[in-house]
Amino acid sequence: MTENSKSSPKVKSTVEKTRTAANKALDKTMDGARDATARVAKSIDTNPLPVIVGGLAIGVLAGALIPRSDRETAMLAPVGKRIKDTTGGAIKAAKNVGVEEFGALGLSKSALNDQAGKLVGNILKALATAGIAAVAASKDANTNAANAKKAG
Repeated sequence: MTENSKSSPKVKSTVEKTRTAANKALDKTMDGARDATARVAKSIDTNPLPVIVGGLAIGVLAGALIPRSDRETAMLAPVGKRIKDTTGGAIKAAKNVGVEEFGALGLSKSALNDQAGKLVGNILKALATAGIAAVAASKDANTNAANAKKAG
């Protein structure tokens, strides 16, 4: 017998063991990915606000970072001009009436600015608190699931 014929069953066995181990690792990875996807989907379903805020932030960043093409600018310029022309008068009239109404209520521009600043600050604080609560709830859910898995 030659050296090749002696090692051939050994090589085949090693290849088969490697293939089996690779298939098990792939199955385990796929199961982990499915579990992670399910946890994320459940987290989104139970508290969609952070996802919405995150999506808006990503959209704003993408819009700011992705440059407009010449074709896009050429196509959208007439639309933008028409919107600006149409809404310009309406915005000016609404502003004037709003200023008059606030003046009649005794609200000055500086008082309105202060109130608007406080409102924006409170909204941002509420969004941050909601986001922190969502993360904490997600971590608690993951911990509870892991504990239940260990117990079961």
